[in-house]
Amino acid sequence: MDEGDATVFDPGNFFVRLFYIVAYLAIIGFVRFILWGVLLVQLGLHLIGSGPHPAVQRLGWLVSDYVYHVWLYLTYNSNERPFPFRVSSGNPALRD
Repeated sequence: MDEGDATVFDPGNFFVRLFYIVAYLAIIGFVRFILWGVLLVQLGLHLIGSGPHPAVQRLGWLVSDYVYHVWLYLTYNSNERPFPFRVSSGNPALRD
C-alpha cells in the first residue's frame, strides 16, 4: 500500500471504529428489509406487465450503493465512513 493512500488506518481509533462497525451492522439489518421491499415491488410490477418503475429502480440503486460503501468500511477496504458522514455520489444513468 502506498504511503499517500487514503486507506491508511490509525490504530489508535480502534474503539471509535468498533462503535461504527456495530452501528453499521445494525443499519445493514434494517436495510435488508428495504431491499426486500424493492424486490417485491419490482416483481409485482413485472407480473402485472408494467415493467420496472424508475423511482423504485433508483431507490434500489441508492440502497445497494449504500450497502456497498458500508461493506467497504466494515471490511477495512475504506477509511471513509458511509452516510450520514458521506454524501452519495448518485448514479448519473438513473437521474431524472
